[in-house]
Amino acid sequence: MYGSIAEIYIFYTLCHDFEMNIFNRFKKRIYLDYAAATPLHPRVLRAMRPFLTETFGNPGAIHLEGVRARQAVEMARQQVATTLGIRSAEVIFTGSGTESNNIALLGLLKKLSRKDGIPYSEMEIVTTRIEHPSITNVLPALETAGVVVRYVEVDSEGKISPSALAAVLSPKTVLVTFAYANSEVGVVQNVTRLVREVRRYEKEQGTKIYVHLDAAQAPLWLSCAMERLGVDLLSLDAGKCQGPKGVGVLAFRGTLGLSPIMYGGGQEQGIRPGTENVAAIVGAATALTLAQNDYKARAQKVAMVRDVFIANLKKVWPGVVLNGPTGEDRLANNINISLPGFDTEYAVVYLDAHNIAASTKSACAGAGSGESTVVTAMTGDTYRASSTLRLTLGADTTEADMKKVLAVLLRFREKMGPVTSVSV
Repeated sequence: MYGSIAEIYIFYTLCHDFEMNIFNRFKKRIYLDYAAATPLHPRVLRAMRPFLTETFGNPGAIHLEGVRARQAVEMARQQVATTLGIRSAEVIFTGSGTESNNIALLGLLKKLSRKDGIPYSEMEIVTTRIEHPSITNVLPALETAGVVVRYVEVDSEGKISPSALAAVLSPKTVLVTFAYANSEVGVVQNVTRLVREVRRYEKEQGTKIYVHLDAAQAPLWLSCAMERLGVDLLSLDAGKCQGPKGVGVLAFRGTLGLSPIMYGGGQEQGIRPGTENVAAIVGAATALTLAQNDYKARAQKVAMVRDVFIANLKKVWPGVVLNGPTGEDRLANNINISLPGFDTEYAVVYLDAHNIAASTKSACAGAGSGESTVVTAMTGDTYRASSTLRLTLGADTTEADMKKVLAVLLRFREKMGPVTSVSV
C-alpha cells in the first residue's frame, strides 16, 4: 500500500501511461542490462544442441554414450585453455562465476592451511570495498576463521593505484583479489601494473602472494590472456559473454592444488564434484572463444555509442553525474550515472514500462537494497550512491536505440520531478 504523497504521485503517473504501454508491449524492446545477463549467441546454441538431445550420457560412464560426453567436456576444456593461453589441466568448470570466486578464495586458503600448514591467523587477504558480492560475502566467513582482510582504498573513479596496493601488503599477505572490470561502474583496473607491484613485493620479502582476478565482465570487451595479465587465478562466467547461464570457469596457472569446498565425486580434479553439465560446458567454451576472437572491434564500436549517449545526456540533464572513469579505463559497454534527487528504482520501472531494460546496480546486490556500496566506497557520497542508474550495452545496441532511451529518461524527469521537490 502506498504510504506517501510521493509514492501516490508515482503510482498515478504510471497508471496514466497504462494505455500507451499496452501498445508498447508489441514494440521492440531495448535491452540495456548486459552486465547481468546476455542473450545466447546462435553459434553457442548450435554447439550445445546435440548435448541436450543426442549425446546425453554421463561423462563419468565408460560406455559409448559416456565416452562421447567425456570427449566433449575435454575438448571444451582444451578450447578454453587455448583461448586463455594456458594448459587444459589449468581449467576447471564450475556452476557460475560466483562459484568460481568462492572456490578461488575458500579453496586456496583451505589448501594453504591444510596442505602448507599456514594457520588462518597468519594469513591476510588484500581486496577493495567495490568487489562483487561473490567476493565481499565470502570474506566474513574467512575472518571468522581468523584470516585478516585488508582493504585498498580506491580513488573517486574506482581505480586501485599501485602505491595504495603496496601500502597494504605485508609479509602475511597470501592473496590479492580484485575485479578486472567492475560490474557496476565499469572501471577497468590496470591489472599488469598491479600484479607487477605484487611481484616486486614478493621478491623483496621472499614470500608467495597469489593474485586472483574476477573477470566475469571482461571477455566481450577485454583480453583475458592469463600470461599477459600475470595473475594466478581467473574467474569467468559464461552467462556474461553470450553463453549459457549456470556455468563458470576457474582458470589457474601451475599446480595450485586447491582444496575442495564441497564434496562428492572426483569430477573437475575433485575441486568441483558433481555430474558435469556437458551442454553448458560446450556452450561456455564456444562463447568464450567467440567473445575473445573479436573483443577489440566490438569494444571500439560499442564505446562510440556509449560516449555519444553520455555527451548528449550531459547536455540536456546538467545535474547528471557519471560514476567511474572515462575512455579506456571504463568498460566499453558501461554507463553508470547518478540522478541526484530522483528515485532511480522507479526510473527502472518507468524505463521497463517503455520497453527499456535497465538496472540500478549489480543484479547480485539485489533490487531495492538501497544505495550502491560501490559508489559509496568510491565517493563517500551516499546521496549520489542512492540515485544510481546502470545501462550496459550490447554489441547490437545502436545510437538510435540510445536516442530513444534519452527521450524516455527526459520524459521520466518531466513526469516525476525530483523526489525532494514533492512534499510528504
